[in-house]
Amino acid sequence: MDTVEALAVTLVAVLPGAVYTFAVERWTGAFGVSLSDRLVRFTAASAVFVAVFSGPAYILYQELVLTQRLATGDVHPLLLEGIALAYVLIPAGAGALVGWGRRCGWRWASAVVGEAPEPRAWDYLWRHGRQGLVRAKTVSGAWLGGMYGTLDDGTRSYAAGYPEEQDLYLAQQLQVDPLTGEWKTDSAGRPLSAGPTGLLLRWDQIEFIEFLEMKE
Repeated sequence: MDTVEALAVTLVAVLPGAVYTFAVERWTGAFGVSLSDRLVRFTAASAVFVAVFSGPAYILYQELVLTQRLATGDVHPLLLEGIALAYVLIPAGAGALVGWGRRCGWRWASAVVGEAPEPRAWDYLWRHGRQGLVRAKTVSGAWLGGMYGTLDDGTRSYAAGYPEEQDLYLAQQLQVDPLTGEWKTDSAGRPLSAGPTGLLLRWDQIEFIEFLEMKE
């Protein structure tokens, strides 16, 4: 086997694990993942997928290679296309399912990914689909408030993940007393909107944050 063939075999063997790992990280975040960490992770995942695909691969080898059908062109192009797509889409789908399950707190997904992959409490708080009221006291002593979640028009809040700076975007700014931090509410006790604006907070401008989760 020459160098080109060896490289091709290596890429084919590693590809499922790489696709799976990237799909998981799309939902959970690449917390503290360096290149070496990622190589270990998707190499391990590739070993699992190669084991899973070994049976079907052997059947395809018998049907397409040993029978000379592949060499003679006696194979429908759509069959080859379907095989190639399955080789990519199955790991991608598995990774997305595991990542989404971990984000939703499913136990089996946590068993696969780990109970606490987030390196900071900040990342843990914002990574589990919670919605709630946020009240922050800035280093200048002023209070600010807003709603962390998704608005009716689709605008959603966002918290930067590790290793980025701890920025927080609140989709809806709410009224609070800037001196006491007391919520300004309507007759039903609901916090009043501060207008059609969001609120961007930087961690280096915040002394501390209070988060009150809203149950759906």
